[in-house]
Amino acid sequence: MFARMRWAPARRPLVAVATPAEVLADTDVGLLGATERQRSASLRDPADRAAYVAAHLLVRRCAAALSGRPVADLAVHQWCADCGAVGHGRPSIAGSPDVHVSWAHSRGAVVAAASWHPVGVDVETLPPNGSGAGGFPGLAPAEQWQLRSAADPSLLALRHWVRKECLVKAGAATLDGAHRIDLSRVVERHDRAGRSVSRYHGLRLVDWCDPARRALVAVAGAGVPVVRSSTDLAAVNRKGSIRR
Repeated sequence: MFARMRWAPARRPLVAVATPAEVLADTDVGLLGATERQRSASLRDPADRAAYVAAHLLVRRCAAALSGRPVADLAVHQWCADCGAVGHGRPSIAGSPDVHVSWAHSRGAVVAAASWHPVGVDVETLPPNGSGAGGFPGLAPAEQWQLRSAADPSLLALRHWVRKECLVKAGAATLDGAHRIDLSRVVERHDRAGRSVSRYHGLRLVDWCDPARRALVAVAGAGVPVVRSSTDLAAVNRKGSIRR
């Protein structure tokens, strides 16, 4: 039996954000499974391939730190409930059904999470200020109206979208029904780190800008996430699960 995380607030996801280079600098790509290696090899663009590999490695670090299992023992599985295929769909950690995981990647940034409860994460490259709010068809009518008076409509549209992606990954919504989720009236506050915190149907929605990586990050989970760097998790993985 592996010891559960001795630190672990039961309802708070463990989240890490990094650039692909930060993850790949000190993580063994040999940890990837056959399906993951096949998928990464099919990506022609080196930047896309690096982001894919980094996200799949980073989620292992999160899951290892949460569960206390060695990183080398963790196998990441994905299975699609719609088509029955492996390699995409809802992810899981083999042998750890109580550990929920999620990851996302964009050019220049990856995010991953592990939690004892359903969790979803997303990351998107920040849009140039004033670039407009097109490209987000999943916005509700009230959200689209809200954009008209926003100081930065493109950023607000992106914030709505990444939070909805998180809700989908956490199992609280579907992509087809994203336009029926209205986040325009959720009550927000800011925590000590300056992150926006709100609540939607029992889930905490947290999002923030990461200037160093030019990215917008969002998390949906049972509690406000604990955010650690890839380097911190690498050290934790060598020593065992995180202590508070």
